Amino acid sequence: MAGSTPPTRPRPLWLAQAGRLTGLSPMVAGGVLGFVLLLILLAWATQAPIIPLVDRLAPVPVTIIDHVRHGQPFYAAAIDTLRENEQPLRPALIAVPLPALPVALAALPPALGDGLLVLLGLGVVIAWARRWRPLLDQPIAWGLALILAVAGLYPLVAWPMSVVPESWAALLIALSLVQRRPQAMPTAIALGLAAMILTPVALLHALIMLILAWQARARQEVIGWIIAIALFLLVLAAHAHALNAAVTAIDPAMGDILSILSPGTLIAAIASAGAIGFLPLWLVLPLGVLAALGWVHWRQPVARRAGVTLAAYALAAILTGGAGFLLMLSPLLFLGLVFAPDALRDLFVAVRARRRITVKRVVR
Repeated sequence: MAGSTPPTRPRPLWLAQAGRLTGLSPMVAGGVLGFVLLLILLAWATQAPIIPLVDRLAPVPVTIIDHVRHGQPFYAAAIDTLRENEQPLRPALIAVPLPALPVALAALPPALGDGLLVLLGLGVVIAWARRWRPLLDQPIAWGLALILAVAGLYPLVAWPMSVVPESWAALLIALSLVQRRPQAMPTAIALGLAAMILTPVALLHALIMLILAWQARARQEVIGWIIAIALFLLVLAAHAHALNAAVTAIDPAMGDILSILSPGTLIAAIASAGAIGFLPLWLVLPLGVLAALGWVHWRQPVARRAGVTLAAYALAAILTGGAGFLLMLSPLLFLGLVFAPDALRDLFVAVRARRRITVKRVVR
């Protein structure tokens, strides 16, 4: 009598449990590997010189804070700086930054502001380390995760990026994602609200968390995120009121919002905000694709929330080319590399799998 049995699933390589890509059929696994290879080839084919995020984001906030520190009101300082740098001022809600961070940093000694951002970055690393430590079997994997987490912070936490609102918001969002647990739900919402008060770019994170909470039927969390978004909209309304008389119709307006980024440009720009950006571009591009694969593979609720958030910001960055959206990806994207070896091994095992044929003789 002949029969067939599927091959046993391989034991995870670094992770303590099987991932989402474990046990796929050979056809599906081959399709995933082909898609990954296609993305890598596209990234190599579309690589081009980029302006690092630090050069795109830092000059205006540095000048604004310097003006406010010397006694100029925030809105006058912000609008004058944008005009001096020939930057668009319309729509004002997008072009002019929110006042919370510039006003706060202008009131503090520069070293103290930089130090607070470094402490926030260390808090992000510690919080994520506590989450991944029980889930990684090998010390080498734990060490690699720590290196990748720290690499995502520099030069994000160094001057002049320490005066960029999106730098603070990116870390607050990373901390909010890892803090989101039933017993710490208010903390995660408060961190998300703080990120929104610094920059409207963080609103996308709050909307994603609201949708995920609604899908999970977490009623209290849904209410919490609705309240946080409502408070942010009140702040945005006050911001719009302050700008109403300051920005005129003769001020320059932004051009077309849509500005499609290629895969190579996207990954290179994200890497430019972290230590990964110091590596050769030909190596950075496939690492970015493999990092995304690692996030897909890691089977944890926190990985799902982080993965959906990263995907949403990546899509927003691809469609708009916005430096703020790109910066939101920097602290966490390349952390996915630590989960990529398990994903690749499981995909290759699935592709090579053959159903074993067993033959039994029955003697009558």
